[in-house]
Amino acid sequence: MTTSSRRVVVAVTVVACMLLLAGCAEAPALDPLGPQRREQIRQSILDIHWADVVKDYPDALRPEVPAMRPVTDHDQREVVFTCLRASGIPASRTDNGFRYNSSLGQSQLEFEAEKYVCEASSPSESEVVSYLSGSSRAALFDYQRKIVRPCLLSTGAKSPAPPDGGPAYYQSSALAAWDPYMQILAAKPRSRDVAYFEQRCPPLPPWLDLSTAELSRASKR
Repeated sequence: MTTSSRRVVVAVTVVACMLLLAGCAEAPALDPLGPQRREQIRQSILDIHWADVVKDYPDALRPEVPAMRPVTDHDQREVVFTCLRASGIPASRTDNGFRYNSSLGQSQLEFEAEKYVCEASSPSESEVVSYLSGSSRAALFDYQRKIVRPCLLSTGAKSPAPPDGGPAYYQSSALAAWDPYMQILAAKPRSRDVAYFEQRCPPLPPWLDLSTAELSRASKR
């Protein structure tokens, strides 16, 4: 084989290897929602929470809510309470939610507006799921059974097997009743233990983030 022939073979081999590696590269994660549907869900959640404010304060100015990251139903009440206290609102827990203590001089409207921001920025999983279509629910179910549950089991935690009923099951009440964390939560663990598991095995997928920054990124994909 001549020198030029060897150069051709080497060049072809290098190109083939590059194509092979490119083919093996991880494909970008699919977005089950898409930017348009994500914005629709986000706006619906904002509107329904703001409606609670304007029914008593029709002239209230609506605050911006740039971040909207869903949290599990189990965590949502504590997350909102922490948000209120961090905002300087002297709120206290009640059986049905929160009560405003006016010891620091804020008005009831200030409390309602801040509660709107805290609740809308951290909507519950069940609230967000109520807006999902069958394919999006299927994607969430796949994330929970293929990612979350195996992750929990790898830590030594107990996690129940998911229901198995095919695509039609994604809309059923039986599926809504299943949660890979349900056995952990049934044991009434300490908050720090739940936080540890959620950090190791995030219960919700990144594509459920409804923040404005995420909307901007999604629109560029």
